[in-house]
Amino acid sequence: MSERIGLVLSGGGAKGAYEIGVYKALSAIGATRFIDVIAGTSVGALNAVLLESRGAEYSENVWHNLKLSDMLNLDVKRIAKNPLLVDYNSPDYVGIKPDNVFDSIVLKSMGLISFMKKENPLTDFLKHGLPVNQDKISEIIDKNVDFNNIYRKIYVTCSDSYGDIKYFHLNHYRNELKKKIILASSALPVIYTGVAGGIEINGEYYSDGGIKNESNTPVPFIYDNGCRSIIAVHLKYDADITNQYRMKDADIINIIPSRDLGDFVSGTLNLNPLKVKSDIELGYNDTINKTREIYAMINKVKLKSI
Repeated sequence: MSERIGLVLSGGGAKGAYEIGVYKALSAIGATRFIDVIAGTSVGALNAVLLESRGAEYSENVWHNLKLSDMLNLDVKRIAKNPLLVDYNSPDYVGIKPDNVFDSIVLKSMGLISFMKKENPLTDFLKHGLPVNQDKISEIIDKNVDFNNIYRKIYVTCSDSYGDIKYFHLNHYRNELKKKIILASSALPVIYTGVAGGIEINGEYYSDGGIKNESNTPVPFIYDNGCRSIIAVHLKYDADITNQYRMKDADIINIIPSRDLGDFVSGTLNLNPLKVKSDIELGYNDTINKTREIYAMINKVKLKSI
């Protein structure tokens, strides 16, 4: 795949701000010009195309302006179509109309009311996930990512409707499909997709690629495809790197957060401006602390190319 350096960017929602700091530091020490392949999952995939097409400074500004509503944009049409309260007078309601409040409480507690509707919040949730969509994320991509300014090889991780992992070589697709692949990789199951749903790409349905450790941080993929000099950026301070033990002939630098970036609520969904700023700074400092290792990797790459 490469005689130069591969950069791997993990998935992790809002914790992806850390990756911006990492890339900012790599740019500052002159390492980015030795990177010729980037593999990313979920927010790592979004960061990959944003950083490649716009650079660290521009990408940092984008992150400073993100809001939680950009991630969890309410789907008003779905909410209006499937309200939480049961409308017994609706032509879609095919169950028994309770005679009194007590009957209504009993039936609802037994789960009978919701199942007696042809369409209800539960069936809608199973099909499509939470009543939120990726419309704002799509707009952010349209506004800030220049797919025509991508020159490095970019690989994006997705999972299909059977839970199998697929790696898309993004450069091989037209721009419209590139965006769909990025959105699919970022489509968290249960939140953006239903039980077996996803985003349709060439007749198949795909969602978030980070369902397994090795696909959330796809070091094994680029290793198996020939890359032997790898900088892997993790978004967990207790990152599991045991799958790297078999890669004896690889030079791998793991950049791991020196403090916990938070759990699902305090990290993955946390776009508080101060948190974003703090995570970017942490990514920058953690990377600068590995400058000596990174320079050593660059020197090995230079020798191989002679």
